[in-house]
Amino acid sequence: MTSTRDEILSRIRIILSRPDLPFPPAEAPPLGAEERMTVTSAEGDQRDLAVRFGAELANLYGTYEILDSEVEARLALVNRLGEWKAEEEAARKGPALDTGQERMVLAWAPERLPVDSIAETLTDVGWQLVVPDNLATPESRDAVRFIRFGLTGVDAAFASTGSILVASSKGQSRSASLLPLRHIALIPFSRLYRNFEEWLAEKREAGSLPELLRERAAWHMITGPSKSADIELNLTLGVHGPKFVHAILFAD
Repeated sequence: MTSTRDEILSRIRIILSRPDLPFPPAEAPPLGAEERMTVTSAEGDQRDLAVRFGAELANLYGTYEILDSEVEARLALVNRLGEWKAEEEAARKGPALDTGQERMVLAWAPERLPVDSIAETLTDVGWQLVVPDNLATPESRDAVRFIRFGLTGVDAAFASTGSILVASSKGQSRSASLLPLRHIALIPFSRLYRNFEEWLAEKREAGSLPELLRERAAWHMITGPSKSADIELNLTLGVHGPKFVHAILFAD
């Protein structure tokens, strides 16, 4: 008796044997460096790249703001946290769940963030910066389970796609950009690149790429909020990561 699997494979073989179908050659030559750079790119100075990054992120359901200094970025962070907290309180339909984590921010270590005095600034306005060290135990996970806000810097940001590159390492826990419902990324202009290829070429030319790969536990490319869709393409945000992503881009 012919199985369903055999029937499917048989149909595939018949289709692949047809010479009139425009399949690409099995050994297609790789793209050259210049060809790769034209696939996704952006032009202009760092502020132009910031504008392009923001536009791409907005198309992906993210939000952003472009600022002129680190001081403005620090203030924008406080304002964004306050606005998000107010939004959640306004949308709440029942009594608040007292978890003790309502005003906590899951974050990279302060020395890893591109804005100085973040921890002190947040403490002054009633927020607590929480830097996860090890989430291997149930107790450590319970300690951050209900934190709604995440804060990170970036290793690089790519204007052509609105993507950020973050590495997991000591002081840069991936949980800060993965677990909370809302994620804020601090992006200095100096970390902006036209595209991933430009960043990679820079690291290769500097000879720092092997060291970066050895020192980092993992690399993550994040492009907007987490998105999932069912078979009918009904889009849902926030299933496998943050539902809200906000980028604060600033001149440094």
